[in-house]
Amino acid sequence: AWQLLAAAARAQGQGLRALRAEGEARVAVLDYAGALDRLRAGQTLAAQGLRTPAEQIEAAIIDSRARQVQAQLREQLANAKDKP
Repeated sequence: AWQLLAAAARAQGQGLRALRAEGEARVAVLDYAGALDRLRAGQTLAAQGLRTPAEQIEAAIIDSRARQVQAQLREQLANAKDKP
């Protein structure tokens, strides 16, 4: 579903929303590193300037999710270290 949303957003020229959806798609398959990459790309795009209030909201969501995913990635890596 997230991949479909990403494609639809990209087709509508909503790059920021598309990057968030791509990040969420990676989270859904537990690829936290890939998700963080997509969310950071969204942060970079947002830093280039936000045109609408909807983009400002999307940027805030991306920032929040990036922090959450980064914590999940740290936990995943710590768990991987503990396993033989």
